[in-house]
Amino acid sequence: MIATLAAFTLAVLTASTHSDTTFSVKPPMRLTLSNFSGSISVRTWSRNSVRIEAEHSSHAQLRVTTQPPKMTVDVEHWRGIPSSVEYQLLVPKWMSLELSGVSTDVEVEGAQSEINAQSVSGDVSIIGGTGFVTAASVSGDVRVEGCKGKIECSSVESDVHVQSATGAVAASSVNGEVVLDDIDSDDVEASTIGGGVTYDGTIKDGGSYKFSSNNGDVSVAMPARANATVSISTYSGEFQSEFPVTFSGTKHRKQFTFMLGNGNARVELESFQGSIQLRRPGSPAGAGAEYKYEMKSKTHTETKKHTKEDEKQKDKDGDGDPDEDHE
Repeated sequence: MIATLAAFTLAVLTASTHSDTTFSVKPPMRLTLSNFSGSISVRTWSRNSVRIEAEHSSHAQLRVTTQPPKMTVDVEHWRGIPSSVEYQLLVPKWMSLELSGVSTDVEVEGAQSEINAQSVSGDVSIIGGTGFVTAASVSGDVRVEGCKGKIECSSVESDVHVQSATGAVAASSVNGEVVLDDIDSDDVEASTIGGGVTYDGTIKDGGSYKFSSNNGDVSVAMPARANATVSISTYSGEFQSEFPVTFSGTKHRKQFTFMLGNGNARVELESFQGSIQLRRPGSPAGAGAEYKYEMKSKTHTETKKHTKEDEKQKDKDGDGDPDEDHE
């Protein structure tokens, strides 16, 4: 009898309810939704209305508040104790979104609007978006694809991936990888401490590109006929290039610059303990590369060719190190 009563009580407490409601909206209405745990999934349609479906506890009630220009969606929990909610929404493509959660995965697809999506321990994925797009998580992966506008994305413990994007990009992680692929921009900055940074995209005249890692490698695909002044800085890593470069000596070991074309764009590459690689578009990051370099000083010009193994040996011998100081 006691066991039966306990099972009945557990079933009541865990019973779920499906809510389904639709509201008419018009521009410039924006939607705000915060979820403690569960998921938020947003898709778009051509109607000027918002459809909200939610799976939640039978002791919780869906609540929608409309005060133009904002629509707020949340769930009122029994005795204020938060429980898991699974949201599925259909919204107009033009509708701006502000989505947040604690233990919540957030997904947005098809929006043509500004998006702010954040989670503490969930993954954040955005496909689409225009204007200002922000995606962030503390311990989850962050992915942005097909965005046009200004992009800011970050994760503390996991990876950040931006793909097929147009516009300014600022991407960062603490312990994860940062991968930027198929980027069309004149303003890109990517940094991480415990992972690597990989960039494939445009290097535009007058543009600014900054890539840095503390413990990982930095790999940048340099388009053919790029016009860029490239600054290299590494403490204990190596420099690799899949094409010849000419650089000048600087004040400190393993810090130097060189010019490609007319040097119009600025490219800054920095890694404290990792290697820095320049590669041709389409070449995989991290692949070993034979490279040529030309060192110019006040008194002479010296051209050398190395493989990675030759470079390591000459570092040990103190002979022909391209990173030694030159007057």
